[in-house]
Amino acid sequence: MTDNLDIEKIIASSIKHDDYMEEYLQDPEKQRLWLETNLEEFVKDGNIDAFIRSLQYVIKARGRGAITALAKDLHMDRSNLSEILNRKKTPRIDTVFKLINGLGYTYNIKLQSA
Repeated sequence: MTDNLDIEKIIASSIKHDDYMEEYLQDPEKQRLWLETNLEEFVKDGNIDAFIRSLQYVIKARGRGAITALAKDLHMDRSNLSEILNRKKTPRIDTVFKLINGLGYTYNIKLQSA
């Protein structure tokens, strides 16, 4: 006897990844650890899109108005910030670090011999 999977039922009872991440990142310590891990990966592999996605999750977890507030704090145009977070525009490295600071974090990058 073969069990048929009811894909519609599975999908209906599953939580979307984005929703899960928004809930998971409600804790400020988890936000910090998430960004720290993703920053380390960015330094290793240079995948700016993946790092921007991690920033997007944290900002979304901070709730309604977070993009507007961050843009205001950083003296950035809100639409420019939205384009960066939606990966329509690639930020310069100084903008990435500005975003990290704007979220309330500092960073310490060490150079090592290859």
